[in-house]
Amino acid sequence: KNEDEAVRYYQNALPIAEKMNDLKYMAILSNNIGNAYLTFSQDFQKAIPYFERCVELSDKIGYVAGSQNAGFNLAQIYQETGELDKALTEINRVVEQHGYNRFAGIVIGTIYFKKGEYQQAIQTFKGLLTTPLISREQELEINKSISEAYKMSGNLDSTVVYLEKTYALRDSLHKHQSVQTIHDLKIAYETEKKETQITRLEEEKRLMIWLGVAVCAILLLALTVFFFLWRWTVQKRRIAGQQIKQLEQEKQLVATQALLDGETQERIRLARDLHDRLGGILSTLKYSMANMRNNITQDVASEEIYNKSMELLEESMREMRRVAHHLMPETLSRSGLQTALSEFCKSIPHAKFIWHGYDERLETKLELLVYRIAYELVNNAMKHSGASVILTQIVCEPDRISLTVQDNGCGFDTRTTAEGMGLSNIRTYMTSYNGLIDICSTIGEGTEIYVEFQIKPENCSIY
Repeated sequence: KNEDEAVRYYQNALPIAEKMNDLKYMAILSNNIGNAYLTFSQDFQKAIPYFERCVELSDKIGYVAGSQNAGFNLAQIYQETGELDKALTEINRVVEQHGYNRFAGIVIGTIYFKKGEYQQAIQTFKGLLTTPLISREQELEINKSISEAYKMSGNLDSTVVYLEKTYALRDSLHKHQSVQTIHDLKIAYETEKKETQITRLEEEKRLMIWLGVAVCAILLLALTVFFFLWRWTVQKRRIAGQQIKQLEQEKQLVATQALLDGETQERIRLARDLHDRLGGILSTLKYSMANMRNNITQDVASEEIYNKSMELLEESMREMRRVAHHLMPETLSRSGLQTALSEFCKSIPHAKFIWHGYDERLETKLELLVYRIAYELVNNAMKHSGASVILTQIVCEPDRISLTVQDNGCGFDTRTTAEGMGLSNIRTYMTSYNGLIDICSTIGEGTEIYVEFQIKPENCSIY
């Protein structure tokens, strides 16, 4: 019931529908905005343009429900604001385009009554009395409206006639309700009477079988004891089996987390070794080769070989820095998951990255795990799918974080294609954090992989 927020989101949706050229949805959104103003704040001036827009779009595409609803709403607004001619014009347009119904008749009759055109109101209301499937309650209200119209026109004889019909219908409805009430009471009485007889017969039956029950009591007690003893044994065995299974799962979980911790430490060590040792060696080699170039005179062929060697050395240093960065990205520990993934996707051709929700730091292990899964999935898409677009999305909420990687590549059959080492490793990661993974792929259309983790309060700084 928040009008401002409702209208804001509907208006945000309108440009999207316009971009998609979805005229039906544009009509629905326009009608919803008008309804929000009409329902919550009775702001007729704001509501009218949206209803008019809905009618225009609906008539353009032949959307009957939209044109009818918006037209009825406009007629209602004009009736409320006293613009009765406009109201009558609008309701007549709806009837002319989409046909006559009870609601339209009631609105038209009411407008004629408010305009003081009582004979037209009477004629309209009388026409409604011949409408099929009209309820007795509606018939009562219509007769009442006719009597009031006759009264305002000064025809007191007809006023009395329709007042008598109104009172007769009211009495009939009241009588019908009273008869129904009496009938319900009678049914309740008969039901209670039968239940009393059944209860008495059941008591007699219980009394007759009591002797047989008493004779069998000892045997039944023995059987009961045996049964509960057997159930207790089975239950103990089942509980023991569940405990063993739980311990095995916990053991597997501890082993998996230990494996991940060890892998993380190994990645840190490899990244440090690559950066400090191999990087230092390559830098020294580059410096030495530069000095050699300055101190030795070479011919054209040697010059070309030297330049190619320097290019290969530069490429090796860049590749070494890239590998070391992705083994344990410094940006991840310094700035967090969002910045690290954004930088990673910028370095990949055709890759896009979107972050939704909270921009808060998570537990270090969880951030590293999500980064590594995203890294693996994006690389898989880049290597195997032939995609022209790879979209990576993160949705971070207070109690969960989800990762979606989509591509428009070749896709694969999830029922027959065996999972590679990358997906197998990802499933191992999911086990360690009790995560969820869902893979949806269609050959020729692309692949979408969805991963979700629950966030414990202690794992997110927003708590």
